[in-house]
Amino acid sequence: MSGYTRNNNVMMEQKPLFGFGRNWLSYSEIIDESHVIQAEQSLGELLGKDALINKSFLDIGCGSGIFSIAAKRMGAKEVIGIDIDPASIEASQINAKRWLSDRQSLSFIEGSVLNEETMNDLGLYDFVYAWGSLHHTGSMYKAIELTAQRVKKGGCLILAIYNRHITSGIWRVIKRLYNAAPAIFQIIMLWSSMPVILLAKWIATRRHPFEMRRGMDFKHNLVDWLGGFPYEYAKVSTMMIYLKSLGFEIERVIPAQVPTGCNEYICRLATK
Repeated sequence: MSGYTRNNNVMMEQKPLFGFGRNWLSYSEIIDESHVIQAEQSLGELLGKDALINKSFLDIGCGSGIFSIAAKRMGAKEVIGIDIDPASIEASQINAKRWLSDRQSLSFIEGSVLNEETMNDLGLYDFVYAWGSLHHTGSMYKAIELTAQRVKKGGCLILAIYNRHITSGIWRVIKRLYNAAPAIFQIIMLWSSMPVILLAKWIATRRHPFEMRRGMDFKHNLVDWLGGFPYEYAKVSTMMIYLKSLGFEIERVIPAQVPTGCNEYICRLATK
């Protein structure tokens, strides 16, 4: 997804430093049926097993497309995935051909969540899903606002936003350094950080560090974590106030499993 910088009150698009799409293409090479089933289970746990039947679903920052695919397999009547990275769109299309026999009413669109015209052209949806994407735009609150505008009255907004923690500023520096480093130093950073992250995850969750949710795998998740820049975050209390200001009722908040992980928000837009 993209961010913006302001110049004489004109919003200018600025693509992320990190190549999310390249990572998603690499991840797509290892996807099998079990990963897609995990994605379905994740959506089912958040929304209910039958919640998407005959509903419309918009996937903001669709990445590999796995959750758009899962939504379609769970009965959604219309599914749109949007991502600013053309490699992500390529990955999504490849995966849809592999894991969906019926691809009618499924589309993947290259575009920025921060482009108001692009977003308005998408229309309104019963479910708008932006898991772990809007905090990489460089303008997180604007991205949330434009995403929220795509929800129908009475519809559901699902967000995952990085939790604000005492170490968040340190991670911002690490991510910036990773993206500025030559490839060989990125590899060194990746391998040297692995033991620390494995230990931290085990301490925080008391689960096997390689056990992943949502159909992800440890390696690609680690690359995404180290490289994901721009990088923003927010406290749960801050997010709840902001989402309520946009007209949403907070139905559920799922705290991050690790201190700098994603808090998940399931919100309902008021009908009046």
